[in-house]
Parts: sequence; C-alpha cells; structure tokens
Amino acid sequence: MEYHSVLWQPRSAPIAETMLADRVRADLHLDRIIAAVAGDLDPYRLTEWLRRPLCDLDAVHYRQEVFADLASPATYRVFDEFAVALWRMRDLTKRAADQRHTRQRARWLLDAAAEYVRAVTRLRDDLAGSALTSRALTGWHDYLRELTGGADFTRLAADVEATENALGGVRFAVRIQDRTVEVGTCGGEPDYAETIANLFRRFGSGEPGLRSAPDRADPDPFETQVLDRVVELFPAPFRLLDRFAREHEDFADPGVIRFDREIHFYLRYLAVAERVTGDDRAMTLPRVTVDVDRPRVSGAFDLALALKCVAERKPLVCNDFRLDDAERILLVTGPNSGGKTTFARAVGQLVYLAALGCPVPASEARLPLPDRMFTHFERADAADDRSGRLLRELTAVRDTLAAATGRSVILLNESFASTTTADGLRIAGEVLGRIVALGAVTVFVTFLEGLAEGPATVGLVAGVDPEDPARRTYRLERRPADGQPQAAALAHRYGLTYAAVTARVTG
Repeated sequence: MEYHSVLWQPRSAPIAETMLADRVRADLHLDRIIAAVAGDLDPYRLTEWLRRPLCDLDAVHYRQEVFADLASPATYRVFDEFAVALWRMRDLTKRAADQRHTRQRARWLLDAAAEYVRAVTRLRDDLAGSALTSRALTGWHDYLRELTGGADFTRLAADVEATENALGGVRFAVRIQDRTVEVGTCGGEPDYAETIANLFRRFGSGEPGLRSAPDRADPDPFETQVLDRVVELFPAPFRLLDRFAREHEDFADPGVIRFDREIHFYLRYLAVAERVTGDDRAMTLPRVTVDVDRPRVSGAFDLALALKCVAERKPLVCNDFRLDDAERILLVTGPNSGGKTTFARAVGQLVYLAALGCPVPASEARLPLPDRMFTHFERADAADDRSGRLLRELTAVRDTLAAATGRSVILLNESFASTTTADGLRIAGEVLGRIVALGAVTVFVTFLEGLAEGPATVGLVAGVDPEDPARRTYRLERRPADGQPQAAALAHRYGLTYAAVTARVTG
C-alpha cells in the first residue's frame, strides 16, 4: 500500500490554488501568522504549504475533516505524542551521523530505530480506539496497519529487540589503581553507585539518581579504549549491533517521514489557535462555498493582532458582518484609528485561512472560496517614484478590475486619499460601479462618506462611545455612513461641542 497524503486529496490533475500576489500576504499580516505557525527555523518547511491557499472545495473539505478529527483532545494528544517521538528519533539519527566511532554510531542508530518502532506501534494501537472520520486520517491508519504487519517492519522490530536485549546483558567492571585502568567482567564486585547513593540519602535531598555525562560528538580517548576492551570481552552482542547497523541504516519508512511532516501543518496551527482562544475569542471551521452565497461571520478578529495582544495581555474587540442576497460590498467608514483597517485585514485573513482548510478566527463563519485575492492598502511614496501615489493606485486598481472575476475578493484600504474629496468620490464611485458589475466580494475602507449605497453595497461604521466621542469602541455598526462619529470626535477635540460653545457664548 502506498502512502498518499493527509494534506493533498488524491487527484489525477493538480489541485487549483487561489491566485494572489506576495503583497496580499504582507497587507493582511499573513506572514506574521505563517511565521507563528511554522516557527523561527521552520523545521518542517510548513511555510511552503501555508502560502498556498486552495481554490478547490473538496480539497478544502479534505483538510477540514482532519481538523475536525483533531478537535478531540484525546486524538490530538495521540498525534502530538507521535510527533514528539519522531522528533526524538530524528535527533538520535543525527547524533548517530555525527559519530566517528563505528560502534558508538551503531548504538545511536539502534536507539533511533527503537524510538521509531515504539512510536509507530504505539500510534497504530492508539488509533484503534479513536473514532476517526476524516478520509485522510482513516487512510493513514489503514496504511499504518499494513506497514506494521509487513515483513520489513516486523523484521526491524525483531532485530531492535534482539540487539537491545543482547547489549542489555553486557556487564563489566572497571578497576582503577594509580594510573592503571583494568576492564574486565563482573566478578561479584560491589556496586559503588548504590553505595554513593545511600551516602547522599542521609542529607535528605530526595532520591538520588545518576546523571549521564554531557553529550559529545564522540567519546574521549579514555572512553574509546574502555569501549574497545568491552567489545573484546563480549564479541557476540557487538557483532549483532554491527549487523543491525549494516542492515537497517535507512530504517524509517518514507511514508512515515512524510506523514510526520504533514501532520505538523495541523498540530502547529492548532497550537497557535489555542494561544488566542478565550476572552470571547474562538477559532472555528467555516462553512465554505464556491459561489458568493450570503457570507456571514460572527466574532471575527485579526489573528495576527490577537497573537500580539495575548502576548502583551491586552484586550481585543471582535466584530460581526454579513452580506445578504445581492450585497457584495462592505463600505467601511468612521473616525480615524477606529479599527477600520484592522477589520479589513481580518476579513482577508478569514478568507485566506478558510482557503487553506484551516479554522478561522471567528465564533461562526460562512465564507466564499475565491479564485483570486487582491489588496490595495495605502503605501508611502518612494523617493524614486515620479508617477505619484494617485497614478500608481489607479494603475493597480485598473489591473485588478481586469483580472478579477465574480469569485474574487478585493480589499481596498483608504484608496484615492491622495486627491481631492470631489475627485476621490468620482473615482471611487466608478470603481465601485465596475466591482458591482463583476459581483466580486469587496471591503472598501474609506474616508469618502458621500459614496452612494445601493442594493449591492452595505455600510459599516466604526463606532465611538456616545458619552465620549473621542473614545473608539472598535466595533463596527451596520448602518449607512452619516459622518456623525467623526464630526463629534473633531468637535470634541477642538472644543466645539454644543456644551462648550454654549458655555463660551453665555460666559
């Protein structure tokens, strides 16, 4: 039986992926999320997969099924313990490769193989009691049963046991007198380790234990000579060890090694999700649809920001949104620093992570599966750019409208802010008209509050505290833009509130 994959659904043709530029991941802070999942050194090369969102509904469901199985703490623990054991196996294998002494290398290899046999056998037995439902993990369990029942694995396990038992029976004594060291068989000499342990028990420092010497690349010359003398005294066990090293140099099954890498895609993502869950924040598997079928999300938040807030023990506000029937555009307005850009970024993260087949930062979600994603976030002018920000924006938006389809997702953040309000309204109105004709799902964060709203457009306004307009709530309210929060905040900032003006006039 050939191992396939727990990440990629069996398919004769390549699985379609969502098309996006690198700047999309940068604008949405997705690289921060990817780095948190993959780790600083990315030992399992997860970044490669985390940068490839899918555009195939069944391929997304294939991964969602695995995440659903791993939602069981008992099932997650089984695979996590296996992953830890395989990490130990790789560490032991590396130590074996670093050894120059032949038998020292062979012993590390034996330890690595023993760890591998125990890990694979334990996983097979533990999964026998698990209620797996995903196609990927049930297929893996079938592969594991066939692997462990095969002749190669059975022979490896038997050779590991026989070699360990043979080496475990080796007992020798070291006698040191002046500058002379003698190595011989045990002849009833007292165990000084136990004598020393009994001595230290008098000091009440707990049960004493022997500590191994620090790991080194190779034994020192004295240890090498002792080992060579022990080999002379007990040739049979070491002949068995030599044979094991020759016959099982590449003991690990390629399917097991590949599975170990792939399962970390799920385990590490769930570990990150666990860090941000709590305080009214949840991670959930979304319902994903190919067409734009009334997307709606409850309790959404920016995952990259949540990781930062959790680390700094700061609160984070969640938001809800939806698009009903013919609605396609979320027009987000409100005062500066009110959470508008964070909201747009969160929407993009939701769509991207859902396309990876992963749980998304929300308590409930129904999301489209896009064929393309586009972002246009405000960027500072470059010193060598003579075209200007407005022309650069117009060119980029033109290219987006030419490439986008009715299945695309477009995120516009403070676009056309570099021109006058009148020109900005005219340009933005025409752009939105073309997006409506396309039918693409769009989030447009803007300071332009005079944009017309129609059947395809719904307004979201960043809220402020009614008692203190200068204080942002970071909650978005589904209603048309009216400029009141921003006007109230400006009036409060410059002392032009009704109460302040009245006090001046009457004073």
